[in-house]
Amino acid sequence: MIEFAGTHNATIDDKGRIVLPSAFKKEMGELALEPLVLEKSLFNDCLDIHPNRNWQKRVAEFKEELDSFDKEDDALLQYFYQNFVKVTMAANGRINIPAGYLKYAKLEKSVEFIGMGGSIRLLAARTTDEGEMSRAEFLQKLKEKRQKKSDDR
Repeated sequence: MIEFAGTHNATIDDKGRIVLPSAFKKEMGELALEPLVLEKSLFNDCLDIHPNRNWQKRVAEFKEELDSFDKEDDALLQYFYQNFVKVTMAANGRINIPAGYLKYAKLEKSVEFIGMGGSIRLLAARTTDEGEMSRAEFLQKLKEKRQKKSDDR
């Protein structure tokens, strides 16, 4: 099972190409030969990168919740499909990011890859700690989640 973790800095070239960190490529194993899915994040100005096999499971789960004969569900499906694109990775780990996706995530030269378990987050390199959760905030939110889960039982 894939488990991407850690943070890696990288640079995007003038043509929108970037090399996936070797640790992430290695973690993918044979899945590195399959297409990758670039998804515009719903919550942040960034891209989430999914191995195609993992993405297919997500698509199936999403479609399972929808009725293809319902107008509102059809609109949800359209929005979902227009916010991701499949790309291939070269043998050296290089991927080409479409211009619209670079613009969406505000990606220029310096970027960060962050392992997110089954996916990889790609975002503009932060020059400050702005937007990063502090340890104290993490612990507080974790405590609240655990308490809520305990209360729900």
